[in-house]
Amino acid sequence: MYEATVSVVKENAHLLDFIKGQMEPAMSEVDGIISELQGQRREYVSLACADTYRFQIRRILLDAVLQALTLGYKNVFFRDLLKIRKSNFYQNVLVNTICIFDNDYDKQMVSRVVDVDKELCLDGYYNFRLGHVKKKWTEVIKLVSDNFYVLSDSQMIVEFLQYLLESTPSKVKNLSVSVDDDFVLYGSADKVIEPTFSLARETSCEEELMLNILWLKPQNVKIYTSRKLNEDFCNMLNSLFEVDYIDVQ
Repeated sequence: MYEATVSVVKENAHLLDFIKGQMEPAMSEVDGIISELQGQRREYVSLACADTYRFQIRRILLDAVLQALTLGYKNVFFRDLLKIRKSNFYQNVLVNTICIFDNDYDKQMVSRVVDVDKELCLDGYYNFRLGHVKKKWTEVIKLVSDNFYVLSDSQMIVEFLQYLLESTPSKVKNLSVSVDDDFVLYGSADKVIEPTFSLARETSCEEELMLNILWLKPQNVKIYTSRKLNEDFCNMLNSLFEVDYIDVQ
């Protein structure tokens, strides 16, 4: 029997929800068991499956844990040091985007210290095992904080995001998006694109959607929606991309 347990302090329980969500399809396939426990200060998710599926489940669990550490905790780290206001759409998108653009390299670095064969205490790794990664994150934060006017000016944030876009390749030519309470991304031939998530503690539909559009860097964007979109979202999107808005009744 293969067993694994992941825990986190309650204030970051959203990361445990993410890991559980990543594991549920695979655990269902192998007839595994997922159980949850809520303590006074911590929350836990435990997994169990036949030993036959050990390597398959370990691989998926490792990737989910790496995402939680390199996106979720990186987001916490940046917001704490930069004192980002939760209500500021432009600042939220900026931090979420900076966190995700170097994620593959961060995951490689963090994978060297994560052992999924032992109990995985996420905040323990963050507090005591990620010093080498935090050093790199601090250098990025210093670059932003040394130019603090970027954070205080919406137009400067847009220009900084434009700079990031110029340094990355386009992942899709045309992007269509259906937006309601959530969003669905479509590429060529109406193929659904799996979204990327910031793993921020609190986030809105439009903030997550903006992150995905920046990450995909399409040449053209079509937005299908039946509701009024966030004004800051529309202004930022119009500044960075060619956009068509289609009302759906």
